Amino acid sequence: MIPLVIGFVTSGLLWLFFRPPFGKNIVRLNTDQRIVALTYDDGPNPPYTERLLDVLAKHNVKATFFMIGNRIAKHPETVDRVIAEGHQIGNHTYSHPVLGFLPPFYVQRQIERTDDLIRQHGIVEEIVFRAPMLTRFLPVAYVLAKLDRTHISCDVWSWDWTTQNPDKITKTVLKKIKPGSIIVLHDGKAENRKANRSGTIEATDRIITALKQDGYRFVRLSDVSHRCTVGC
Repeated sequence: MIPLVIGFVTSGLLWLFFRPPFGKNIVRLNTDQRIVALTYDDGPNPPYTERLLDVLAKHNVKATFFMIGNRIAKHPETVDRVIAEGHQIGNHTYSHPVLGFLPPFYVQRQIERTDDLIRQHGIVEEIVFRAPMLTRFLPVAYVLAKLDRTHISCDVWSWDWTTQNPDKITKTVLKKIKPGSIIVLHDGKAENRKANRSGTIEATDRIITALKQDGYRFVRLSDVSHRCTVGC
């Protein structure tokens, strides 16, 4: 009996840690219209972020860039260009740690330090946040709830951190798309080393072309309301 109780309690604690049943977690846009949101993590990462911006400008598409704080500090001119061209800036922590296994004070410091850097670029509106690897475990959910912040997840993984084959990236994204999808791609690399993102750039061009042909429009996260799902 005792082992059964211990097992039940342990399972409950693990569930609470990995899937906290509180806080706001957005996995897709709150719409049935044929619109999607392109989001890019781990930048800014010259020259690839600039090349990506060229592709987005060619298609007149706006996206949301979840940036790492220490890369914002290193490449302010790239951040300014992203903003100047009408894209949205999001917070992806200061140094890209796995926040879910860190104490709340450290989680909060990672978020606030990057907020401060983003504000230095003239951003006054609400700053959206996405945890590295989307790990909204208990410490992250707790801090975000305390700060009344929402976590931005996704419903379309590109898996472009595992391959830079544009055919694979494009196919992976297109087969999962539905109205309101939030797509995760990467213009940088988590470890903050230089990362060749040529495949992601080419895939972005193909994804936009294909979805436009299918009647989709592209929006920033700030352009529409969201559907919040707890514990996703």
